[in-house]
Amino acid sequence: MALALEGIKVLDFSRLLPGPFCSWMLADFGADVLRVEEPGFGSTLTGRRAEQAKGAVIRGATSSGDPSLTRPWDTVGRNKKSICINMKHPKGQGVARRLASQADVLLQEFRPGVAQRLGIDYETLSEINPGIIYCSITLYGQTGPYKDYPGHDPCAMAVTGVLGMCGDLNQTPRFVGLPIDDVSSGLHAVIGILMALQSRHKTGRGQFVDISMTDAALDFQCSVSPNMFRGKRVARIDRPNPAAGVWKCKDDRWIATTNVEPHHWANFCRTINREDLIPHQYSKETREDMVQMVEKLFLTKDRQEWLDIFWKGPIESQAAPANRLEEVFDDPQIRARDLLWELDHPELGNVKQQGPSIKLSDTPAQFRYFAAVPGQHTDETLVGVGYSGEEIESLKDEGAVS
Repeated sequence: MALALEGIKVLDFSRLLPGPFCSWMLADFGADVLRVEEPGFGSTLTGRRAEQAKGAVIRGATSSGDPSLTRPWDTVGRNKKSICINMKHPKGQGVARRLASQADVLLQEFRPGVAQRLGIDYETLSEINPGIIYCSITLYGQTGPYKDYPGHDPCAMAVTGVLGMCGDLNQTPRFVGLPIDDVSSGLHAVIGILMALQSRHKTGRGQFVDISMTDAALDFQCSVSPNMFRGKRVARIDRPNPAAGVWKCKDDRWIATTNVEPHHWANFCRTINREDLIPHQYSKETREDMVQMVEKLFLTKDRQEWLDIFWKGPIESQAAPANRLEEVFDDPQIRARDLLWELDHPELGNVKQQGPSIKLSDTPAQFRYFAAVPGQHTDETLVGVGYSGEEIESLKDEGAVS
């Protein structure tokens, strides 16, 4: 079966989560992704995971960070090949340019100006390959007074007010705890690349795709900024609310409710036999008492008992299990959506990975191979772009590739 992106060649220089997340999604749907890594280290993500893996026992053998033992679990690295290029070496830069001359897409996360110093900026490569889609993911984008400043995901969410919206009741900004904007930026990059590829079908030319993590984070404000622009009060979603919240149950597990619409709040009140509360959903005077009542109520039954009441009872009410991470991949909904892949590794046996979140009816994502160890495909890649065996050995001897 042909995959949706089969035949699209992606040259991936990215190292932190946004870029690898983007190329993972492209690779799962058939793109030929070549991961460019540093000789002797590999990507930053892999290096970090290798450190975390030290001392871990894998099938009776202690892992010392060996990529062959850690990369099979590298979900965002699957379906990609790997080449190690020393981008500080002039001949390494030459190798990168030759690869780019035959690529459809180049993906990088360098700060503005770095790609130029390495000789792989868009202006240079588009002269060599006019059809190349060149996607750059940076914290602030290629323009603006902040463009040269360093930072990570929380910086983008800080600038755009997302951390403030996630703050406490005193409106003190706080971290979210997950790399939300890293993933959002990766998704924006996927969309930008696919749009540029579609445009190329019409024009025959590639283009520069400028993805800013800050721009991507601002999208989270799209539902609240209109009220602010109109001078209206912006409602906070994290204030104590009897209609919507996360509640502890009798068995120390958690449940979430989202009965914010009046008819859902009414159904919730009827379900718990408290119809007298229906008129008080927005009452400031009774809010605290109702929150305490709901907290005590959920402590009277186990979570599954409550879910059965809300999901299978005569009155529909909104609720869901608030799973801890260790519960997530046993959840029947997650299993039913094929979001857990159990793969057979020739040496490590059963290896679990997250499954793809996008479902296509005719050209679904496929597992083709585990994440490559650094430089696993250096030789075959160089042969594929015309280097002879003698030239490859010379490049290795000079430290340009490995």
